[in-house]
Amino acid sequence: MESNPDPKHADPTGDPGNGQLIFLAEDDHDDIYLFERALNGLKAGHALSTFANGQELFDALKIPLRDEPDIVFLDINMPLQNGLECLRNIREHYSKELPVFLFSTAQDHLTVEEARKLGATGYLSKPSAMEELGSLLTNVLSINWRTRSVNDFYVHLQLADT
Repeated sequence: MESNPDPKHADPTGDPGNGQLIFLAEDDHDDIYLFERALNGLKAGHALSTFANGQELFDALKIPLRDEPDIVFLDINMPLQNGLECLRNIREHYSKELPVFLFSTAQDHLTVEEARKLGATGYLSKPSAMEELGSLLTNVLSINWRTRSVNDFYVHLQLADT
């Protein structure tokens, strides 16, 4: 499922004011809606293509002459190919430099460490409120991840309610 199959080529500077092409693999329609609303709230002209699982996203990356995304977000838990499997495929068969973030409601430190070892750019805990997601996306999209050091790893975990 793609919400924007023919987006404009994005500016690679990382400036959130310059629209970026974003690929999102997410199987939960409510989470897709929340992500789209938060992204649209940034008013930065970003283009979003959504995929129901990691396999669909990876297949789209391999389409010849298709614009490469500026950044990829992968849900951890998806059918057919989960986020970690998709990340592994991207790093082994597509690109080691493409910024890829994994995100989940789970805050398992072993999963965070596995994502880092597989070459993820970062790991994000899914915020429950759209305002929080908008702020998180602003922070993530304002950085030019292609110039990052291999040791840079962005982690955002929600604090547990006590």
